[in-house]
Amino acid sequence: MADRRVPEHPDQRLTRSVPRRSNGGSRWGTDSHPLLERDSALRAVLSGPPQVVVSGGLGCGRTALLRAALERTTAQVVAATAVRSERTVAHGVAHQLAPHLSRSRPTLVAVDDVQHADPESVDFLVWLRRFPNMRVVVTHAATDSPRRAELSTWPQVWLRPLAAESHGPSGGNPALLAALREDGGQVGPVTRRTFLDLVRGNDPELFEVACGLAVLGRRSALLGRLTDRHPQAATALTAVLTDSGLHDGTRFRLPGAEEILLGALTPAEAGALHRRAAGLLHDVGAPDAEVAEHCVAAQSVDASTGGIPLLRRAARTATPAFAAECLRLALKTRDDEAVRVELGRAQWHTDPAAAARTLLPCTTDDPVVLRARWWQGDFSPEPPAHPTAELSLCHEFLTGRPLLPVDPEAVLRRRGPDTAPEALAQALRMAGPRHWRTAPAQETSVTLLALLDAVRAEERWHRGDVVAAAEAAESALGRLGTDGWGAALGFPLQFALLADAALGRESGPRAVPDAVSRSVFWLPYLRARGHHHLALGRPHAALDDFTACADPLGAAEARIALGQPGRARKLLEEEITATTDLRTTGIALRLLAGVSAGADRTRLLRDAIRRLEHAGDHRELSRALADLGHDRHQRGALREARLLGRRARRESGLPGEPVAAPAVLSAAERKVAALASAGHSNREIARRLYVTVSTVEQHLTRVYRKLGIAGREDLPRELLTR
Repeated sequence: MADRRVPEHPDQRLTRSVPRRSNGGSRWGTDSHPLLERDSALRAVLSGPPQVVVSGGLGCGRTALLRAALERTTAQVVAATAVRSERTVAHGVAHQLAPHLSRSRPTLVAVDDVQHADPESVDFLVWLRRFPNMRVVVTHAATDSPRRAELSTWPQVWLRPLAAESHGPSGGNPALLAALREDGGQVGPVTRRTFLDLVRGNDPELFEVACGLAVLGRRSALLGRLTDRHPQAATALTAVLTDSGLHDGTRFRLPGAEEILLGALTPAEAGALHRRAAGLLHDVGAPDAEVAEHCVAAQSVDASTGGIPLLRRAARTATPAFAAECLRLALKTRDDEAVRVELGRAQWHTDPAAAARTLLPCTTDDPVVLRARWWQGDFSPEPPAHPTAELSLCHEFLTGRPLLPVDPEAVLRRRGPDTAPEALAQALRMAGPRHWRTAPAQETSVTLLALLDAVRAEERWHRGDVVAAAEAAESALGRLGTDGWGAALGFPLQFALLADAALGRESGPRAVPDAVSRSVFWLPYLRARGHHHLALGRPHAALDDFTACADPLGAAEARIALGQPGRARKLLEEEITATTDLRTTGIALRLLAGVSAGADRTRLLRDAIRRLEHAGDHRELSRALADLGHDRHQRGALREARLLGRRARRESGLPGEPVAAPAVLSAAERKVAALASAGHSNREIARRLYVTVSTVEQHLTRVYRKLGIAGREDLPRELLTR
């Protein structure tokens, strides 16, 4: 006789929380989720056929429904619970019920988890239907059991997942939905615990099958072989997960469900599952990458899964990160220099420091080994007699010296997944921004992304966009870290320091490895650090750096800040005589104006502005404009001074409007500006702050430039409150 199922109608919902019994005896506890979309099912239990089987998936509310019925009925209630451990105890459930039954009173007999009841007790329940005053309601899990066949003639109430939530991460499972709500809609600890309890707490076989599905993913056709079950048995257990809303037939609906399940196993158990899955997938001819995923997860590879050759083949088409995992396992299985070189090449795209540790012990003359030595600042090995264009670019990037003439555009056109990231970076620097393309969203080489950020910082700085340069430099430093950058650390770090100097902010401390001092980036790094010292009021440290990198302009600026105008003038005049470069001459003229007076000062500044305009250096131009604006303000040409101040602000590349500008001033600049705004003279400020008058003048000049103003009368009043 076919099942007579009582349909459910979700148009009415019962939303109050209901109690639930515990797993043992006949005690009842509290259900953690609301009774949703169960109105028609509750009516069927209370006033429908005299015998009803309530079935449903894991966590779908069988016990909640039964408890709600017991609370609402006016009949006498006699309840019992069947437990797995008493399946072989004859009349176990019947003995819980019989002493409390009455022939004369309307009685609701309730048995939870009838699938665990002994056969004699099920016969007793069937026998009770002889008594018209007795209504019998039992719950049965979604799994098949002998009890389901014995009760197949009873009307069935099926509790499905909640329709409104069926496509979400809960799959409409009421218990999981309640847990997600408790976790604020995220997969938090309550959700993870609930999911695991649902799968593991009902049936050990179900948990084994769920773990098998977690390992196999879309390869569920192999589930029977993986778990040593007949395919029909595996399919039936999978159906329990599907009927519960936990699995959609292809994957688990809850994000991270696979990690939750496999995390509940011991490492040995999880490894054994992955090893077996790798063997099965290899047997059915699955792609190398798919087999390799399980080998890596198990940290084991042997002939049954394709061995080391399979891992090497998988690495050739994998992302750099997964390729490195495959090759690490291969190298762990057997130390082989060819595998070591392949591993180092893969690691280069995610962690150059790790790549260097892998490659430096190698004795082969493979170019990637040479690149690793260069990246660590070791330029002693002789380059090959006939280097490739790519290797020449790598050498030029770190030393400034090419090994042969190279067409950078040709290298960019021929770029492949194995092209050295530093070669691409150098080619981009040589070809210029017109050849740039934004890195694709799927770019997986962290090293390349970091180098592109550094190249972008360089271009933004020279274009005068200080804020963009700072952001790109910090992004570059963050992607690889100090160790990862090796000898190239000075490349992004110089622009981070220069931008922070322009913005008047302190840079965080960074340990700079000795390898940087042997690279082409050492002198630019010292120059940038000198400017950073100077901007933050440390002229002695700045002078040391400028002297070490032989920067006469920086040294002259530091001498001016130290109150040594004569020595500064000598340096500047020598530089103006020695060079014809417009930018260098323009900067020198601006600084020379700072130690000059009267008409000479104005003439020198106007000459500096003309040269810097032609040179295209917006940042240095803004400094010259600000200085001229201050000069014109002192001479009473207020309208011209304000126009120059506004133009200086536009050219500076600094953020925000003048009203918000105090945020870009250094602490020393804010102190000087606040006192100047309050009406104190430069000499009074110098006495109060224990600095020289020259230092005060230098600070005010930088303040005027940053704020885009002509003089102290235009200082924002908000400085007085700081």
